Amino acid sequence: MKQLKCSEFEQQVVCNEKKVVLLFTNDWSGSAIILEGALSALQKKWSQSYRFIKISNDDCMEIGGKYNIQNIPTILIFDKGKVIDKIGGVQSKHTIENVLEKLNKMP
Repeated sequence: MKQLKCSEFEQQVVCNEKKVVLLFTNDWSGSAIILEGALSALQKKWSQSYRFIKISNDDCMEIGGKYNIQNIPTILIFDKGKVIDKIGGVQSKHTIENVLEKLNKMP
C-alpha cells in the first residue's frame, strides 16, 4: 500500500478515477498494522477496481478531522471524491472483501 503525504490527498484520493480504499493509520497501532496486512492481500485481487492507500492520522490530523476519524484504524472508501463507506476497527479480510464486492456493483 502506498503511504500518502498530506499534500497528495486531493490528487490521489479526491480526484482519483478509481474508487479509493483509504486506511487511516499511525505508527504505534498494532491493530492498524494487522488491518494493513489484510488490505495488502485484498489489493492484489482488487487493484483493477480500487486504489489502496494509507495515510497517517498523526501526520494529517486536519484530513482526519474533516472526515471525523475518531478511532485508528479506520477505512474510508471514496468514489469520485465522496465517501461511500466507512469501516471502523479491525475487520476480517472477508468482511472487507464483502464491502468491496457490494460497492463494486454500484454504478
